[in-house]
Amino acid sequence: MSDFNLGHLISKFVNYQALNISRTKQGAPTQQMQLNSPAAATSAQMASSTSRAASEAQMANLGGADRSVYVKDLMKLPRNINELIFILQQNISQAQFQQRFNQQLAAHRNFLSQTQAQILAQLQGLNFADSATLQANKALLNQLSGSLKNLPILSTGMINLADISALIQANGKDAVTKLIMAMAGAAKQGVSDLTQMKETAKLINASVALASQGDNAQTLKTLLLLYLPWLPLQEGVGFDLDIETAENSDADDSILTITISTINFGIVTAVLILESSNSVFVNIECSKNFPKDELLARIEGEEKHYSMHSTVSFETVAEKKVDSEKPQAKINMTNTNEINPFMLLMAHTIIRHTIEIDKNASIGITSHVDNAD
Repeated sequence: MSDFNLGHLISKFVNYQALNISRTKQGAPTQQMQLNSPAAATSAQMASSTSRAASEAQMANLGGADRSVYVKDLMKLPRNINELIFILQQNISQAQFQQRFNQQLAAHRNFLSQTQAQILAQLQGLNFADSATLQANKALLNQLSGSLKNLPILSTGMINLADISALIQANGKDAVTKLIMAMAGAAKQGVSDLTQMKETAKLINASVALASQGDNAQTLKTLLLLYLPWLPLQEGVGFDLDIETAENSDADDSILTITISTINFGIVTAVLILESSNSVFVNIECSKNFPKDELLARIEGEEKHYSMHSTVSFETVAEKKVDSEKPQAKINMTNTNEINPFMLLMAHTIIRHTIEIDKNASIGITSHVDNAD
């Protein structure tokens, strides 16, 4: 399956998963205590409740990619945007998708070596005892992930933005309710610092507010922001995204123009043209010092996750300086209720990886090998 990227799970989400496993382990002794005496059971229940409240507060204190995962888990959304597209096209729930995924993993495990099967079991939370061991096996995990079946994204299954809006609103409201209950429970157990949990609730409320405006551009904006790893749902925090729609009925809905203002490379402009139902032509205008090969390698890596074909060309232009001290992106699109899934995936890919390349350049990282998903 395309997005079961084992190396990515290790490098990006190990802290979040470890917290969940830690919470499970902390609660495990209480079941044995309950068998011994009523007093022990009461004490165990209190300890378990306190541990659970503390763990909830810890998980809300995650940052970056880990918080992005936590928020999507709360909202019962897939962790990857192509998983979301698959679910929408198949008209199934996240739970049904996970069930199918687990069945596939179970079948696939029969063809694995003992070592690979043990590592896969660790990633599924069956024996998550030593994250360092998982890090040491990152190369093997990446190799294993490539053997799993890719998600069959349908080229004819257009993504309805109204459906996206309804999903975000419903799941977002449920997630906020969960957080409020978790905060109440944490407060009762003596957890005094609920700042991060409150901030997480604000992030989710922001996504619900954007999706509830009945504006297709705002819905698309919300979707893209949720699936960028930095989760910049609050305006003006680290990254800005703007989407403009053309009201002209003659506008071509098979063309997207993406303008990205970077800190290190000036303005990068990408024009996406849908050549066929699953083929996208991409022309990128950028400065001479922009790492074209790096972006191309990342795009090709993303294409392996779904059956998309693309042709990417680069055009070198004079660097256009920007005044902003943070990266920004703007999408120009037709005001339409639907968007082709591969246009959506390519737009997400270009924005995400261009911003990541720019961010890495600021700290002296140039290779996609250690940082690309």
